[in-house]
Amino acid sequence: MKPIKKFNTIKQVASNINLPQHVLRFWENKFKQLKPLKLSGNRRYYRQVDIDLIIYIKSLLHEDHISIKGVQKIFGNQTINQILKNKNPILNKKNVLTQNKILKKDNNDKNNKNIFKEILVDLKKIKNSI
Repeated sequence: MKPIKKFNTIKQVASNINLPQHVLRFWENKFKQLKPLKLSGNRRYYRQVDIDLIIYIKSLLHEDHISIKGVQKIFGNQTINQILKNKNPILNKKNVLTQNKILKKDNNDKNNKNIFKEILVDLKKIKNSI
């Protein structure tokens, strides 16, 4: 029976998440919740909860386009477990907004067409007056 691997090195985490190692080290300085275990020779060992936090940080920075300061404000003084427990409402907020946009899109399309038609008429009038 193979033992369950509880810790990953920075190299393993970086290759699995497709991030350079120096980015993970940089994030350790920026996010106080990200604290991998450091053993002899200052080698970093990441727990699964650390990896989950890294993936969450990456999604906020790269997919949601939130700045580092913005992510720091979102995290505040929460612990890593509190952040991971509450991460869904932040991400779901985006989904709710996109769903509302889809629902309102049909109504807005008609309004937008009328507005664009009016603008086009005004532009043609301006062009003809020149």
